[in-house]
Amino acid sequence: MTTSPPLPPPPKETEQKVISSDSDESTRTISSTQFGGPKYSSCSQPGPKEPSSQQQEEQSFASRAWAYLNEDVRPTHFAEMQLVLLTFCIGLQDAVSFPDFHAFASNQTGNTVFLMLAIALPQFNPSMFITANIGCSLGFFLASAWLTGQLGHLIGPRRRLWLLLTNTIQTCLVFTAAALQFQSHHTNTPGKDLFESGSLEGWDAVTGTRTLICIALLASAAGSQVVLSRSLNMTEITTAMATAAWLDLVIDRNLFGSVRKNKGRNRRVAFLAALAVGSLCGAYIYREVGSAVAVTISGGGKAVVLGMFLCAPGEGREKRQEGDVESQRQRGDGNEKEGKGNSHVMAKEGAGNRMKGDDGSGSGSDEEVEVGRGRGRGDEAV
Repeated sequence: MTTSPPLPPPPKETEQKVISSDSDESTRTISSTQFGGPKYSSCSQPGPKEPSSQQQEEQSFASRAWAYLNEDVRPTHFAEMQLVLLTFCIGLQDAVSFPDFHAFASNQTGNTVFLMLAIALPQFNPSMFITANIGCSLGFFLASAWLTGQLGHLIGPRRRLWLLLTNTIQTCLVFTAAALQFQSHHTNTPGKDLFESGSLEGWDAVTGTRTLICIALLASAAGSQVVLSRSLNMTEITTAMATAAWLDLVIDRNLFGSVRKNKGRNRRVAFLAALAVGSLCGAYIYREVGSAVAVTISGGGKAVVLGMFLCAPGEGREKRQEGDVESQRQRGDGNEKEGKGNSHVMAKEGAGNRMKGDDGSGSGSDEEVEVGRGRGRGDEAV
């Protein structure tokens, strides 16, 4: 009869004294288990601290805000309202810039014609036009449009952060021009008083460094604004030039069609109406209180548009919603396929179990017979 091998002795517990960091140098006992392998220290190094819930919330808010600022603004009806309001502001500026400076701030068609007249008929300067003012307006308009457009190609013309930045700069330019106009007697005096006093006949008031700076500021803001309107893919609302809009409106095949079916016609009508109303309001403001007030109101309108860009719908939100719907649809299709697969597998397993049951009953009886015979032979041998 064989004996089983002896069991290994249980692990011994040893006591280890560790001196604490307290000043009284008291000791504490650590119970450790001694194995046959190498000894490991019972003291483990602390892992990295996990950020608190407040830090996680701040990080998530910052990431969501950054993603929101970097998404593209969608050209919706909300964007149309913004462009119409900017058109009204441009109407205010042009209505007061021509009587003040004998040049347009944004209407570069007129400035181009006047500039060619200045080249061919220099003797009419300044009785008919002022060449320096016209050249300043056209030059800064084109320079601002070029800079805004080229940077927009690199950054993203419809990125919310870029639209907010450009509108902020435009608004600051307009308000700076308004502040300069408040310091001038010519631009801070009602137009009717200037006409009665004969101050309009003095060309010194509409020339000089301050005048050129005001024209440069307004023209730069207008050039950047026109580029912004193009980036929103609404060519019907240019916010400045009316010639093409008038032409496209009158040759429209569905000019008198349904309001819901002709979006281009609706945009052109809204643009031309806003430009006309803005110019008319600017003319009345110039006559009653002076052009500086009109430019200030224009800057206020641009500030409102700046705030509207913060809450304008973006394409990122729409893409996320479409992605959620698509993922839910795919998840539903996957669950349906998984259910069908599970039912198919269960059916196969059921058939296999039935086959095994039939085979198992016969084999089991044969095994029992063999076992019984073996037992009988053993008994006989004993």
